[in-house]
Amino acid sequence: MNNVRLISLIALCCLPAGVFGKDPPPSAQQHLEQKAQEAANRAATETLAPNEINMIEYRRILMGKPGLQLYVVFLNDMGQPVEYFVTSGKCTSSNKRLTKGWRFERGQTGVNKDGAVYGDFVMNAPDLDGTHGSSDDYVFCKTADGKYKQWNGKYYISDAPIELTIKPIVIDKSVRNQQQH
Repeated sequence: MNNVRLISLIALCCLPAGVFGKDPPPSAQQHLEQKAQEAANRAATETLAPNEINMIEYRRILMGKPGLQLYVVFLNDMGQPVEYFVTSGKCTSSNKRLTKGWRFERGQTGVNKDGAVYGDFVMNAPDLDGTHGSSDDYVFCKTADGKYKQWNGKYYISDAPIELTIKPIVIDKSVRNQQQH
């Protein structure tokens, strides 16, 4: 319905001179243009922001590429590089899960003054490794040569090599093919 109004308003704005018998007065023309702009703004707000959608899709495609390699710099609290390496795949947050963090459980949960409480309850589920509870926030990555890296500080990740002006504090000398660029 809004699209029909928008098209009608745009069509009115674009009518050739003389359709009204003479050009509409400037105030009427401005009014029509204002109404057309308002209709366009309403139509734009009624749809999802295409730029946001495009960026999310870009990231999804980039992070899903087979053979993805990312360049990662772990930074200390002062912003100095601690370590620089290339990943095999993307880095992941400690807060990401492949399963739900909860589960339904039927049964008795405790005793009130009238007796036991029965029903369906939402309970914390164990993590994929069977453990319960939470841990510190961190990211973890797999390096191009298969090493595990975990960091609970600031970091910078790019799909292009990163030019560092300060050498990292930690240098993994066992990696010959992952030199600072």
